Amino acid sequence: MNAVGIVCIVFGFIVAVSRGLLLVAPAATLRKFRTLISTTGGTRTLGVFALIIAAAMTWAGASQESGLAYFLLLLGIFTFVACLPALVLFPRAFMALCDGLFPDASRTDLFGWRVIGLLGLVIGSAVVIIGIDAL
Repeated sequence: MNAVGIVCIVFGFIVAVSRGLLLVAPAATLRKFRTLISTTGGTRTLGVFALIIAAAMTWAGASQESGLAYFLLLLGIFTFVACLPALVLFPRAFMALCDGLFPDASRTDLFGWRVIGLLGLVIGSAVVIIGIDAL
């Protein structure tokens, strides 16, 4: 089995599912995400999950020689460098940033979040297809 293909499939599936939920039920998805990052423990848990994915991308990208492997390596390193300080070491700064970005619970016009969900679903599906082709 090709490690790059497997990591691409898993990463694309995670992106597609998480953004698909944002497309279908944006209010509930944003509410759940706010609940997750409302505590430093939840934010750090999200960070550890992101670091595990970043480590898998970096490992798979470093294990082979191809354009997709190089892209995975760079994306893994970028994710690791961005998530370690933002989510694990200084979660309160990330929580404050999210408070400013996410809409109030009373807001009902979430069309922009649905568009972000649609774009993420398309990109995640494309990454899954690229991963299948890499196998």
